[in-house]
Amino acid sequence: MDFNNIHQADLIGPRYIKGDGKFYSFNVMDLFSHRIYIESQRTKEDKQVAVSLMRSWKTMGLPDFLQLDNALNFHGSNKYPRSFGIVIKVCLYFGVQPVFIPIGEPWRNGVIEHFNDTYNKKFFRRQWFNSYAHLKRQSKHFQRFHNKHHRYSCLKGKTPDDFTKSHEYKPTTIGANTKLHDLDYIPDGNIIFIRFIRSDRTLNIFGEKFRVSKDLVYSYVKAVIVTEIHTLQVYLGEELVEVFDYQLPAWSITIN
Repeated sequence: MDFNNIHQADLIGPRYIKGDGKFYSFNVMDLFSHRIYIESQRTKEDKQVAVSLMRSWKTMGLPDFLQLDNALNFHGSNKYPRSFGIVIKVCLYFGVQPVFIPIGEPWRNGVIEHFNDTYNKKFFRRQWFNSYAHLKRQSKHFQRFHNKHHRYSCLKGKTPDDFTKSHEYKPTTIGANTKLHDLDYIPDGNIIFIRFIRSDRTLNIFGEKFRVSKDLVYSYVKAVIVTEIHTLQVYLGEELVEVFDYQLPAWSITIN
């Protein structure tokens, strides 16, 4: 593993500010350096998640892989499973491969889940916020404090900032003025799923079900949608074991 090889991301909330409504927190962590990025947002709509994601890339840089759970605001619509949401399309557009963890196994995103607990205990429940704007400012202070002062044993006692500086790492970021554009097509790239195959031999991809070989029962597989060639490839370990036709629409409307 290296810097920005894998980011884990999660959206937590709603949380409530007395007298100023609800908000959500989009949290991202680089697994190698443990640098964190926090973006408070008013809604959980996928377009807002995509905006927050792009803001993280302006600071942390682009990862090779972005690991997510299977929430609708990350993948789009169960009714139209092949009209991918804006989060997936933005990932593909910038060359990031989204990875969806097994359904019902949140511990697969254990690093960001642990940080979410820290966010709740050390930040949100420890301070009083007089407004959403106040919370948003303070969350950035907490982000900077974590990256500058929190020491990790896996970093040999270094903080995320110190660890990054000691390696003289310069991330590949997107431009500060880069805006979110509507993508009415599905960019080329890979969308990855880790799935456990049960006795019914069903591979579940955003609600679509594919019947796989009985040899895969009680195994974890990696399924990869290769958008450029419209295929769904299934791997057991490093071995390609099945391929399904997976036709995608020529153009795609993001469905909220």
